Amino acid sequence: MATNPSDTKGFDLNRPTIVALLILVGAVTGLPTIIGAVLAYVWRGDAANAAWEESHFAYHIRGFWITVIAVCAAFAITVLSFGLLAPVFGLVALWLAVRAVISLAKAQRHEPMPDPDTILW
Repeated sequence: MATNPSDTKGFDLNRPTIVALLILVGAVTGLPTIIGAVLAYVWRGDAANAAWEESHFAYHIRGFWITVIAVCAAFAITVLSFGLLAPVFGLVALWLAVRAVISLAKAQRHEPMPDPDTILW
């Protein structure tokens, strides 16, 4: 793994990038998001991690739990509206995808997430 983004040519498949890709795919299909969150928990706190990687793991873990809460709320809203508000699930998926893409871009440049505790981006 390269320590400096200028040392690499092409796509850098570092740990935060792997988690971001899993979450991005999971925004559409579901299961990879859980795998990405588990990996973020496992890799968080590893002595070999740089500070920028830790901020990405915190960002993804928080995003995962916000998504779980949002999906539960979307399910309740969908049931109470007899399915009329089912597009709320699409908004949750879009929100998660945007977070993953932002993290992916920063991970490729080895930049930390500016505010890993944010609800938005």
